Amino acid sequence: MSAVLITGVHTGIGLALAESFLDSDWTVHGLSRRAPASLAGRDGFDFKTLDLSDFDSIAPAISDLGDLDLVVLNAGVLGRLADWGDQSTAEIRRVMDINVWANRVLLDGLFAGTRKVKQVVGISSGAAVNCSGGWGPYSVSKAALNALLQVYSEEKPETHFTALAPGVIRTAMTEGIFSIAGDEKHGATTRVQATAGTATLQTPESAAKRLRSAFPVLLNEPSGSFLDVRSMQL
Repeated sequence: MSAVLITGVHTGIGLALAESFLDSDWTVHGLSRRAPASLAGRDGFDFKTLDLSDFDSIAPAISDLGDLDLVVLNAGVLGRLADWGDQSTAEIRRVMDINVWANRVLLDGLFAGTRKVKQVVGISSGAAVNCSGGWGPYSVSKAALNALLQVYSEEKPETHFTALAPGVIRTAMTEGIFSIAGDEKHGATTRVQATAGTATLQTPESAAKRLRSAFPVLLNEPSGSFLDVRSMQL
């Protein structure tokens, strides 16, 4: 039976992906701060509570995992949308810790020993290359995630790595962006807000279906690539 590890399975795209893989009879290993109630008792679902900001707890949470066909690094935080000068170092560090360094600790834990990992997909963002004002910590963290996976692709050639932008999805993160009023200064914020009520805004379920179609296609691309699912022929 195929096995996938997904971080951030409590809500949103992580939950939708977990449901999709379970429906396809995969074994799903899920990590998040809270357990997804809708998956309780599902055959093939293995869940461990994990706060990714607690780096020391990551390796023990994955120590008993076997070989993995796919790892989806989905968990992430947006941080506060504000100019660099209006953000504290602590705020910036929190975003970097979750979006970048927790993934590094997780991957190093997975590659310890003899465990085989076929494919790793990091959920990135167009913000990694757009680098819009007000989105500094998030943009830098996603650019760093892209670079992190590219470096791993050189160091771990037996595993295929991709950073993948999934498009705009209705999640708690985007709902928070929609609730911001009067932010004409930051164009990226208004562009995301403009997707509300349009076909551009995906549901987690529709995004999961699209990503499931993309994952095997990614293996045809060079390991370490950054791709946007919206530009892929699926």
